[in-house]
Amino acid sequence: MLPVSNPQPAHRETIYSYLSRLAATWQTSVADLAYDIGAPFKSFLDQKPEAFDALADWAVLDSQQMEEMLSWTGRRAGNVRMNFRGEILVSRALRNPEIKGCPVCLREDSAAHDGPDLAGMVMRGDWQMREANVCVRHHHPLVPLWTFETPRDRYDFAARLREIETDILTGRLDKLETPPSAYDYWLDGRLETGRDDTWFNGQPLFTATTFCRLLGQAVLGADQSEDTNVRFAPHAAGFDVARHGETAIRAALDEIATAAISHHYERNKAFGVLYTTLTRDYAVEESFAPFRRILRECILDHWPIAPGELLLGEVVTERRLHSVATAAKEIGVGAQVVEPFLIEAEAIAQQDDCTQSRRVFDAQTHSALLKEIPTLVGPAAMRKAMGATKRELVALTEEGLLVPRTRAAKVKSPWRISDGTEFVTELAKMADPVAEDAVDWETLLLARNRTKISLVDLIAAIREGQLSVGQREGIPGFHGIVVSKSEVDDLPAKYWTGESTEEMDVPGVMSAAEFARSVGLRGNGHFIALIEAGHIPAMQCTNPKTGRIQYRLSAEDISNFHRRFVTVSTLAEETGHHRNTVRNLFSRFRVSRFSTDGQDFGLIYLRSEASKALA
Repeated sequence: MLPVSNPQPAHRETIYSYLSRLAATWQTSVADLAYDIGAPFKSFLDQKPEAFDALADWAVLDSQQMEEMLSWTGRRAGNVRMNFRGEILVSRALRNPEIKGCPVCLREDSAAHDGPDLAGMVMRGDWQMREANVCVRHHHPLVPLWTFETPRDRYDFAARLREIETDILTGRLDKLETPPSAYDYWLDGRLETGRDDTWFNGQPLFTATTFCRLLGQAVLGADQSEDTNVRFAPHAAGFDVARHGETAIRAALDEIATAAISHHYERNKAFGVLYTTLTRDYAVEESFAPFRRILRECILDHWPIAPGELLLGEVVTERRLHSVATAAKEIGVGAQVVEPFLIEAEAIAQQDDCTQSRRVFDAQTHSALLKEIPTLVGPAAMRKAMGATKRELVALTEEGLLVPRTRAAKVKSPWRISDGTEFVTELAKMADPVAEDAVDWETLLLARNRTKISLVDLIAAIREGQLSVGQREGIPGFHGIVVSKSEVDDLPAKYWTGESTEEMDVPGVMSAAEFARSVGLRGNGHFIALIEAGHIPAMQCTNPKTGRIQYRLSAEDISNFHRRFVTVSTLAEETGHHRNTVRNLFSRFRVSRFSTDGQDFGLIYLRSEASKALA
């Protein structure tokens, strides 16, 4: 018997490591040993089954030993894929020109071996992984040992270790201690046993480790250091978030997006390599689909992405957010025109340092407003459509008979033509023809100026049948609407006294319209619809001044509303949050507006659903 025996495979050892240790044991080269075994070294690099069989026969290794080494080596599994420890990895995640290792492990191997130092040094399979950073046994970073492009030179471990043997044994390759993170322990345990108690259980290892790094880079931002501990920090930071699941990942992404908005960053800069890699390298990789979806949803909830745009491998079908700039471009008006409308509608804050391209709002909620803005007209066009003079339009506006769509001073076209024409049409339908030169008749504005009876009361008297109305022949529109002077003079005292509704004996605390305004609801009759549908109690009465039927609310009715419903305004007042923050929470947690049987009640939400979003 020769005084030499073959070494036994070590824990986590690869085929190439064992072949190199065999060569060092017999004091020959890897290539010569492979030839002696009966399989050229290239056949090992090509992973030919007959080469592995020859090694098993020559070194007297059983099938279990060979299977274990092959599992830590990694075997080809189709095009650019490898089977590694029962996981499918892309080849570049396992096969790199740069070979890493723990010098402390190698030095301990050498010290524990009775023969040549090189025959004891074991190259572990887990060191091959691109996403592996630390030796959890020695708390030592995995350091680059050598770099070779050609596999023949790269995997001749005996030759390469001989070149750096002195550096290993003297500690010249040692680095400062790097305490393993939760990520490092998780990766080490999953490679060892396959068990995983985190959210990543059941997901491909390559996908999980890659996403941890990408997410960590996004979370930590661009301020990276060359310090070893910090260079390994992205994996740890990403894992600490992602192991808790989608909700934690989305919260981290939302935080990044919110910070990006204040810095006017676009999505590619905000998320950096996470966005570019998922867009470019893994846009169609099925295993990355859950992570693309989470990031995609975040982007759609924070940036104004237009329909038809390709975002993370999918075409956007519906716009969620508009910015002031995109809204202006879509409807064909200037951003300075759109902005006051959005501020008045509380879609955006009045004081905001963001640029117009970053001031965003819910596109669906305010779609009707955007469609309406281009149709609005200025005073001249409004007067022409109504057939009214400048003074008549001013008077009707001052008394609230005509309400501009916005009262923002910067808006030069605040009028809905339909408001004016419908008002004139209503009066014209009740009017009888009056000669153009009839002296017994006067315009509504002249009647107001002569008698000091308000236009509101004159119109109320017409609607109540207390006052006849005429249309001067040859004078179309509002300026041709006239009333009988004698009938004006004979109007009942209630029109002359100017009594206000508040001074009369009316029930309740306030009218439904007044309450709706107090909770941030404007127009469209949504609050009245809520009452008439039976969702809020209210008292119906006749306004003694106008004679109109109206709803009024008692203190108990108001309390009932607040107990069951909220609006953005009431919730912002209760919580101290900005209205935009409340809207973002509603959007993120899919809080829908209250609706029954398809009936729209406006921007009213159930308190129970809103509370879940705030929680």
